[in-house]
Amino acid sequence: MNFEPKRLLSSLQTGWALLLFILILAGGLRFWQLAQLPPGLYRDEAFNGLDALDVLDGQQAWFFPANNGREPAYIYLTALFVAIFGRSALAVRLGAAVVGTLTTGLVYLLARAWYGRSTGLLAAFTWAVTLWPVHLSRIGLRPILLAPFLAAAFWLGTLAYRRRQQWLWLIAGLVYGAGFYTYLAIRFTPLLLAALAFYLLARGKGKGLWPGLLWFGLGTAVSLIPFTFLVIQQPDILLGRAGQVSILNTAVNGGDLWASVWQRGWQALGLFLWQGDTILRHNPAGRPLFDWFMAAPFLVGLGWCGRHWRRSAAMALLLWTAVMLGPTILAADTPHFLRASGLLPGVVILPAIGLAQLWRWERLPARWRQGVVLFLMMGSLVMTVRDYERYGRAADTGYLFEQAARALAETVNASPADAAIFMDDRFWSGWPSIPFLVANPHVSRFRPEAGLPSLPAASQLIVWPYAALDFIPPALPETALVRIESGPLHRGDLEPNAYPLYTRYLVSPAPDWPTTATFGNQLALHRPAVDLLDASTLQIDLTWSTETAVPRPLTLFIHILGPAGMAAQQDTPPGSDNWPHSWWRPGLLLYDRHIITLPEPFDPDRHQIIIGLYDSETKTRLPIFDPGGNAASDSWELKIDE
Repeated sequence: MNFEPKRLLSSLQTGWALLLFILILAGGLRFWQLAQLPPGLYRDEAFNGLDALDVLDGQQAWFFPANNGREPAYIYLTALFVAIFGRSALAVRLGAAVVGTLTTGLVYLLARAWYGRSTGLLAAFTWAVTLWPVHLSRIGLRPILLAPFLAAAFWLGTLAYRRRQQWLWLIAGLVYGAGFYTYLAIRFTPLLLAALAFYLLARGKGKGLWPGLLWFGLGTAVSLIPFTFLVIQQPDILLGRAGQVSILNTAVNGGDLWASVWQRGWQALGLFLWQGDTILRHNPAGRPLFDWFMAAPFLVGLGWCGRHWRRSAAMALLLWTAVMLGPTILAADTPHFLRASGLLPGVVILPAIGLAQLWRWERLPARWRQGVVLFLMMGSLVMTVRDYERYGRAADTGYLFEQAARALAETVNASPADAAIFMDDRFWSGWPSIPFLVANPHVSRFRPEAGLPSLPAASQLIVWPYAALDFIPPALPETALVRIESGPLHRGDLEPNAYPLYTRYLVSPAPDWPTTATFGNQLALHRPAVDLLDASTLQIDLTWSTETAVPRPLTLFIHILGPAGMAAQQDTPPGSDNWPHSWWRPGLLLYDRHIITLPEPFDPDRHQIIIGLYDSETKTRLPIFDPGGNAASDSWELKIDE
């Protein structure tokens, strides 16, 4: 059962240096830009952060009921990092990255105990670079904790079985029982242990099980004492979430249980090589567990285990794979990578077996087979880096990880200390990342139907722009400069199109700026500015005021004229759709920013910037009066150095 490929470690007397390199590689893939990739902070991660804050406030628990209920281990780990690093996406994800990196060593120990040191190192590498465990190590969710507890329990159990030492059995049981505080998929493992024990007994290898299993059971029972008391008091904890997604639920099986089992079984098998989880938050949509470079080694390893099923370690992997597919077969959304996470510590050993077999395949010259193995390993690493970088930068990934909500929270935190901030309560209650991330003590929540107090001279107002905003004008100061910003784009799971998540009104004291021009005796222009952001992108800042009511909607036009005519244009109301014409009143100045991209580099000697206003209904342009009161024309030219 121990096959050590010849000369695999000829340059190293031990494998420790190589294992250290693999650990560093695993850590690099997990910690690199951890706070930014994936972008945002998904609500399940944020709920863990909120519960971590409660823990730090003294509210300890063995089970956390929010968000469909969650086991406590990852929340307590998160609380540790939040205490050290504060309320941030990085703090929520650090626990996953640390655990995912350290699991590399536990996978090595398990695979070495079953198949030898070389296969252990190859399994550690496979764990380190395979995209699925990399991704699980970069999101602040509890499934990543299941892998180290299973790997450690099986490794300790293997040592206890071989050495027949009762204290090892006890420790293995304690570790295994502690795994029930990580993720609910571990509840399938009693089936795995029973199947493995039955196999050993049937093969006449059960001598090492007794009385070790008794000590293992004792250790498990001790670990489960708090959980047992909790289930007695709250039985719904045991099957609450499982009942919602179970295949026994007619909403999941569609009224045909066995057809659903068959369909999901086939879909579950596809997760290895041809069709992975399609939920974008769990996985680059549809990407299988093993890439093309690891597909053949996986099949070779699986075939080797099938051919040598009489060997305990081979049968253990086969049983592990079959049983731990159960959580995703018997639930909705097959294949669901989170529910199938109990597969990982065992299944990553299969391609390691295949690579080890290829390394020692004597039909090929040594250099050829070693070169092929190294090529497959490096190819898998490159594919993981490439695919994950693309995944992290995709717009859809940002939407589904609620990047806009995180941006809102970070914008609030970065606001001046003296600014009073008023936020629509729907953001606080609708996006858990906002109450977790917002640490600014000057935030006041409001409900639009209850109205707003008068806004201070230095304040910010954050609103949901897709409902009535009539409560805003009465709350504005008599004199103020108002700047309007639209938030980044957001799209919910079931929404077809993206839209700005929020609108922010920044209120500051009104400056005493001279008038540059007056348009139709309705709007006055102050201190226009044009900046070149890059070779072909213009930023145009305009500030408007009025001395009277504006009776009709107006539209601002910005034309960029080149030698061949119109190079670019933009037509929009001042303040876009976030400042209705009925809101204009004396004393208020509106800061209005526009970004325009040209199809060619901007040249001040060849291009003109022309602005003007026209009646939105009649399309009639407003005449322009210079500061002396003279009618100039119906358009005004801006200079880039103005």
